[in-house]
Amino acid sequence: MMFKKTIPLALASVVALSASSSAVAFIPQTSSSIISNHPIALRSTIEGDTDAILPAFETKDEYTAYLQKAGKLPDGFAVGTAKGTFVSVEAPALGPLPIKATVIHLTEGPAESWAAVFTSNRFPGCPVKVGKARLAEGKSIQALVINNKVSNVCPGGDGVAAAESVCAAVAEKLNLAGGASSVIPSSTGVIGWGLPAKE
Repeated sequence: MMFKKTIPLALASVVALSASSSAVAFIPQTSSSIISNHPIALRSTIEGDTDAILPAFETKDEYTAYLQKAGKLPDGFAVGTAKGTFVSVEAPALGPLPIKATVIHLTEGPAESWAAVFTSNRFPGCPVKVGKARLAEGKSIQALVINNKVSNVCPGGDGVAAAESVCAAVAEKLNLAGGASSVIPSSTGVIGWGLPAKE
């Protein structure tokens, strides 16, 4: 099996996407990052970044070793993932289900300038509602929290409160001065289920 990546790869920006059709982009303002004229090509002169054109790899292990050696986040970013389980209130017969959360943290402080793209769907998810409110209020942000398994769209309860609860927990754990309002939530998964915020 041959693994080859021909599109240039760089972490000039970190973007989180979810099935709820929202995206938030943190774009570091450094002179060491440039974006080429090609619409999908990201290039970087950051030392230790991946090559502009990745070489061919004979095995998956070779490819993984290359990425671990060459790939790193830009200064000021940290990423963490946690796994857990929950029992859906809407479908308890399914038993314990896996859920994963990923946090992207701006370690050097909040970003006052940020952009987001949200769905134009008439029934946006609760994380989209929270994100739109943060953007409208001009809040600085310092973290993103993304969960899978439950989209928090039409949850049949107070999904906004659940999203805010998750943001508050992230802000507390990361000791963010801006509190929950400096965290943007994003969810993907089953529509109609309530977000298991405590889990």
